[in-house]
Amino acid sequence: MTSILVLGGGPAGYVAAGRAAQLGAEVTLVEAREVGGTCLNRGCIPTKAMVAGAARLHEARRAAEYGVLVPEVGLDFAAFMARKEAATAQLRAGVEHLLRARKVQVVAGRGTLAGPGRVSLAPGAVLADGTALADGGELEGDAVILASGSEPVRMDLFDWRDQRVMTSDELLEIDHVPAGLAIVGGGVIGCEFASVFNRLGSEVTVIEMLPQLLPGEDQRVGRSLQQAFRKAGIAVHVKTAVESVETTPDRVTLHLAGGAAVTAEAVLVAVGRRPVSAGLGYEEAGVRTAPGGFVVVVETCRTSLPGVFAAGDVAGPPLLAHWAYHQGAVAAENAATGSRLEVDRSVVPNCVFSSPEVASCGLTEDRAKAEGVEHEVAHVRFNGNSKAVCDGDADGFVRIVCEPDGGRVLGASLFGPHVTELVHELALAIRNRLTLEDVAATIHAHPTLSEAIGEAVLSGLGRGVHSI
Repeated sequence: MTSILVLGGGPAGYVAAGRAAQLGAEVTLVEAREVGGTCLNRGCIPTKAMVAGAARLHEARRAAEYGVLVPEVGLDFAAFMARKEAATAQLRAGVEHLLRARKVQVVAGRGTLAGPGRVSLAPGAVLADGTALADGGELEGDAVILASGSEPVRMDLFDWRDQRVMTSDELLEIDHVPAGLAIVGGGVIGCEFASVFNRLGSEVTVIEMLPQLLPGEDQRVGRSLQQAFRKAGIAVHVKTAVESVETTPDRVTLHLAGGAAVTAEAVLVAVGRRPVSAGLGYEEAGVRTAPGGFVVVVETCRTSLPGVFAAGDVAGPPLLAHWAYHQGAVAAENAATGSRLEVDRSVVPNCVFSSPEVASCGLTEDRAKAEGVEHEVAHVRFNGNSKAVCDGDADGFVRIVCEPDGGRVLGASLFGPHVTELVHELALAIRNRLTLEDVAATIHAHPTLSEAIGEAVLSGLGRGVHSI
């Protein structure tokens, strides 16, 4: 029986462990904190629980628009955060159950790579049977999968001893709604928290050094989100760097390039994430890393050290949980069976749970233009979509990049209600080389938000029903 050691229990690690066990391997997973990693415990899941709670508060405040009278709308922030914790705990328990059911041995403690097929355990590690290793120990296996994840970047500009300066990790544990929140970084994390705390009542300011919010998305998307933020009362500074920081007992002031200043009760620094790879023995064992610490892998998830694989954030961008799931499964297949299955980078959906939501996949309009790719854009706005109008949430659009004359779908950018759910139809179309006609031939139920995709492709073919 093949034995596999997995370092890290986040999305890549626990999926790799579970898949390898399904394939008949004997699997040991080493995790220093909670299984589920950043995504489940300090990222995707608790953040989305907060997004959901903030959305309910927003809906309650808008109830009168629908003829629903709510005498008093308030926020119990302790209960709000307790619900976030409950959702996280429920899903973490589910992962723990899956690992037990698949007979994965989970070691609680810090592990480091000691060489091919060898992992050293730090003193105090606890084996799956409850045995505590006071002096540490060593595990041996046929293959090792590195899945140690990533952590927030902490800019040297800030004094991290000041509890008012936070990364996303600390903001998820805050015990009150700050009167003012300055967010440094207008990427996914910054924009999601901006939406949440704006709805909770904070005065929010977002500061982004690059020319637009969500720099990885099309310019049209970035501009649209910036307009929506300003309409909601969120101040936005783009093409702006923070030059210095001044603190007083009750406030933090950020001095910006150009002379402006932003003063707030709390600061979220959301300028990206870096791999957790230093001090884990990777380079010492012979695993090649890139500048910045990401583990270098080929498409089979193999590293430079025979028998050692890597998956998830530690193996480089995109730093997305669903990509980590995919990589983890591929690494497990190859480690357990010796095969050379490759990851599929062709279509990786990107979703932002801001308000409004953003989603994209495949080739963007900006990239198509920059790379000289011949293309057309089929598009429609949500203000002509029956369901969006009935819901009172009709701001946004669907834009589909395709080959000329209604050819293959190449990419898509979506902005608006529930687009994080809608994007997958277009991801499926891209991956299966479908044309606009293929998508148009699918009847989209009425009235649904999904009709926006059907209407967009019909519009691209010159046959729009509810669009001109």
